[in-house]
Amino acid sequence: MNDSKDNCHNNNNGKAPQLWGWPTYLSIGIAIIILAFTATLVDLKEVWRQIAGCDKRFVLLGALAHYATYLVRGMRWRRCLIHLPIRVGSGKFGLLVFFYNFVDNLVPAKLGDVYAAHLARINFRIRRSAAMGSIVFLRMLDAWIVLLLAGLASWILFAEKLPAAVFWSLVGGGIIAVGATSIMLIFFLFKKKLPGWLPERIQHMIQSFHTGMWPRPQELLPIGVLTVTIWALEITWIYCLTLAFDLQIGSSEAVFLTMIPLLASAFPFTPSGAGVVEITLFSCLRVVGVSSPVAASLTVVNRFLDYWLHIALGVVTWAIRRIIGLRTWRDVSLQTCSKNDIQDIAVGKGRLNIDY
Repeated sequence: MNDSKDNCHNNNNGKAPQLWGWPTYLSIGIAIIILAFTATLVDLKEVWRQIAGCDKRFVLLGALAHYATYLVRGMRWRRCLIHLPIRVGSGKFGLLVFFYNFVDNLVPAKLGDVYAAHLARINFRIRRSAAMGSIVFLRMLDAWIVLLLAGLASWILFAEKLPAAVFWSLVGGGIIAVGATSIMLIFFLFKKKLPGWLPERIQHMIQSFHTGMWPRPQELLPIGVLTVTIWALEITWIYCLTLAFDLQIGSSEAVFLTMIPLLASAFPFTPSGAGVVEITLFSCLRVVGVSSPVAASLTVVNRFLDYWLHIALGVVTWAIRRIIGLRTWRDVSLQTCSKNDIQDIAVGKGRLNIDY
């Protein structure tokens, strides 16, 4: 390293996103209160009896289907960024998807997505604005698919009268889908003609965001196939849980039970919608005719495997991160070099130079 690079100064653009603070602690507190209140409304002994008696083979099969989606999501994310100089395979992308979703389970307001771009920066050597562009694109794609499937299933099941909770879930999903689409349109318009008064650094960020936001045209079909695979696996996950509790449901109910709680997971005031998702899934099960004890038991199993187990596995992943080659905020310090506009990534005793 030469002197000019050693004289780099810290810059907010080079720091990891601030994930921990009073908003995160408050959101965790809100989630705990919601869950504690919900627990008082069910017969815990009967819930445990139902869980003990369920078919664990279907539970395991469903869990495998759910966790397989992280690898497929990694493959899809890599497809979105394949036009950038990336030298890692789909497995590493899948690992990052799993890890940033673990972070998302601990912090509110989808800050995990912001950290995902940071992880892409320090692991894949690409600009965070480009990574965030690809994340917004995928969020928009998933939001519209979830919204359309949820709306179709709800229309089939409740053609006469849509339950209020379902209606507001669809409204929330619509806001998310429209919001993500609006962000993409705004950046698309800005890319056409950037105002001259914008600082050069901001112009570069917008251009980089746009670069990550639009995959190659020839990648759209593979991305579409992978997206269909992801949601087929998620529906399979929920359907296997209903089989585990000996419930006989149709395809419309399976889609409904998968998609409506996912809309609730975007609730911004608790980590990954914790508390709200449980209430939503339980309510959806009751709406389709599942008894209260079974609905509560299925919800507990679902959230244990999807949420709490994910957190436990995320902690293990963090503990062995050096072995598996995952760089996190604890391992990498970022600095912006003022002279050559080079981003230095220090890992342990070594240092990597990459274009910023």
